[in-house]
Amino acid sequence: MKKCSYTLIAALLLALLFAQAMSSIPRLSITFDEDLHIATGYNILRTGSLRLISGHPPLISYWMSWLLLLSPDTPDPEEIPAWAQNDRRLFVRNDVWWALPIDTWVIPPRIAVSWLTLLLGAFLFRWASDWFGPRAGLLALALFACDPNILAHGTLATLDLGVTCLIFITMYSVQRLLRQPSEMNLTLAGISLGLALAAKISALLLLPISVGLLILWGLRYWRKGLMIRLSVYLGVAFLTLWATHLFEFGPPPGLSFSLPAPTFWRAFLRVGEHSLIGNQTYLLGETYFGGRWYYFPVVFALKTPLPTLILLGAALLDAWRRPKHWWRELILAILPISYFLFSIMNEINLGYRHLLPILPFLYLFIARLAAPRNTQRTSRVTHHVLRITFYALLLWQAVGTLHVWPFHITYFNEIIGGPRNGYRYVADSNVDWGQGLKAVRDYLEAESRPDVKISSFTFFIRPELYGIEATPLPPLADAPPLLPSRFNPAPGTYVISASTLRGFQLADTETYNWFWHREPADVVANAMLVYQVPEREPSPTWLAQCTEPAVPLSSEAVVEGFGRSDLRTLAFDCTQSWLYPDGGESAGWYVLHREAVSGGASFVQQQLALARLSFEQKAPRETPPLTVFEWDGEESPAPSLGDGWAAPVEWPPEQALAEGVVVSAPISLDGPLAFLGYEVAQEEQMVSLTTYWQVTDQPDRPFSLMGHLLNADGIPVTVGDGLGVPWDQLQPGDVLVQHHALPLPPELPAGEYWPQTGAYWLDTMERWEVATGDRILLTAVEVP
Repeated sequence: MKKCSYTLIAALLLALLFAQAMSSIPRLSITFDEDLHIATGYNILRTGSLRLISGHPPLISYWMSWLLLLSPDTPDPEEIPAWAQNDRRLFVRNDVWWALPIDTWVIPPRIAVSWLTLLLGAFLFRWASDWFGPRAGLLALALFACDPNILAHGTLATLDLGVTCLIFITMYSVQRLLRQPSEMNLTLAGISLGLALAAKISALLLLPISVGLLILWGLRYWRKGLMIRLSVYLGVAFLTLWATHLFEFGPPPGLSFSLPAPTFWRAFLRVGEHSLIGNQTYLLGETYFGGRWYYFPVVFALKTPLPTLILLGAALLDAWRRPKHWWRELILAILPISYFLFSIMNEINLGYRHLLPILPFLYLFIARLAAPRNTQRTSRVTHHVLRITFYALLLWQAVGTLHVWPFHITYFNEIIGGPRNGYRYVADSNVDWGQGLKAVRDYLEAESRPDVKISSFTFFIRPELYGIEATPLPPLADAPPLLPSRFNPAPGTYVISASTLRGFQLADTETYNWFWHREPADVVANAMLVYQVPEREPSPTWLAQCTEPAVPLSSEAVVEGFGRSDLRTLAFDCTQSWLYPDGGESAGWYVLHREAVSGGASFVQQQLALARLSFEQKAPRETPPLTVFEWDGEESPAPSLGDGWAAPVEWPPEQALAEGVVVSAPISLDGPLAFLGYEVAQEEQMVSLTTYWQVTDQPDRPFSLMGHLLNADGIPVTVGDGLGVPWDQLQPGDVLVQHHALPLPPELPAGEYWPQTGAYWLDTMERWEVATGDRILLTAVEVP
């Protein structure tokens, strides 16, 4: 194939890349930080002032915003009140900007970023072709053009693709300088470095890497002039960086003397401080602050296309088996490895976008697989098999990318089942950066769902700006700080962004925890979760709280959290008792302190087995850490005997008494209870006795329940009386369960022992009579 043919195919691949970008851009709503980057660049271009820069350097903001200068409708920065206040967020998040159609000032900057994507693709093709041949260049470019992560950020007005492009161009310029030393290449390498440093603070990693490569090469091949070359390289880079800061001169923060580009040093300090503090992150079911070393390896494994991972593995094997070009391998490996290690050690876990700079190097490394080979070592059949495999993997990657179009940011590979499941594992810019509001509008128009409530990650955007009529939920403006009735959301349709679902931008990160435990009715744009909350039937009538180690909710918190003031509220010590209001036949809630649930007590876990986890608050706030369980009443399935008690069930369960009599009806007592049954188990030096009772009348005085273990002489060897439910809260029809822990004395002889139970009044210690006396003797247990 002629060289011009390879070039033509490369041009077609770049055209395919551009077509994907241009068709995606208008379908995406504004994402987080896009408005800040656009407004920063536009302000500098219009006023020549760097006053609104508070984070990264301004070069990419310049580039993406210059198209706005062609629009006469874009506002004059100095007429916006926040401009004088040096407040970048208020400068753009106000009615002056929102009065304009959003797309008129968001789409043009995105197009400018897509041009950088094309530039990066062109350099990738050139570099791969130079090193491994034009076929290798086409392989690298084809993978690049079908990479959903490149397309995701190559269509947004943010910094990540821009800095990726300039980092790659800098490394290309450095390797070209090393291969072909000249004043021109030295100058171009310095300019490239300066532009990369002016794109984003993370490009500072280029300084030690590029200088180290120049020193290593110089010590081996340049006989003289190494220091002069380094000085020119760094000098040109600094002048370029300074030029992007408009040759600003002044004192940086904390210094009394002036330096060139003080805004750059201020940005460096702010980003450095952020790197030490970290940010809020969600990963694998946990929302946390700070960094985890495994965050980026997990995200890389889940969001990198499997064809790329397969080819990367093959390229590593090829590099190991083929003759080494140590200098080439060093240039290929040093930046992606360093960047990946830097990301792992960083406290900022914001998303896969922070790994973008390594992707073109991976495709450059994979390109070696298409390099010309010794045909004598490869059979014709093997050659064709390899070619078909390449085509199949490229097709696989292309189909996966088309499948997620235009929401490339939500791409996940087949390891977790694809893009629709991504929100279960990560959040933020990995899956939901605010890009789905237009899709939500189209979805709601098609579905005609009434009473819609919406929460969006881009909290500064009012949904009606995209034509969405819905009740705002936190963190949107005009919404309450917390979700009303967060333990019992009102019926209706909820559209919740995947990021706010996990607590991002919220005053309480667990605001939407109720929805964590339910499957969405639909998922829009792989990022906006639709929940249909129905009226509960039967309607809950009660709320029971465990008092150990503390009562989780005050009466005011109950009304606020459940939106109900008419519930029958009860309290009980769940470490020794359990209560089933109305015999478990009516619906309600159990609320327990998290310590009571996480403690692992088998008695608590047994009683909760048929309840449904509804809400978890893991962190202490106005209320202590707590867990809410729903009891569905008549909807609860009947358990087998070994599963413990739950309603509805035919009472009592058949259990044998010591005398061999089978319980076929509740045993009445001379008091407001009936005995329903029991369970007994022995664990090492403990006999566990669980007794079941039903309230037959309203108690009018305090009482307790017996739990004894008798020897053959009828003498108690251990006693565990108790009642963890306040007697005055009981009502006829309630079922209570009492757990008696009966420790065995160390010197207790082996043999049979008999549990007994019953009830007695606490004020007189008088036992309640039953048909067989004043106790209920149960089946013997064997103590070894």
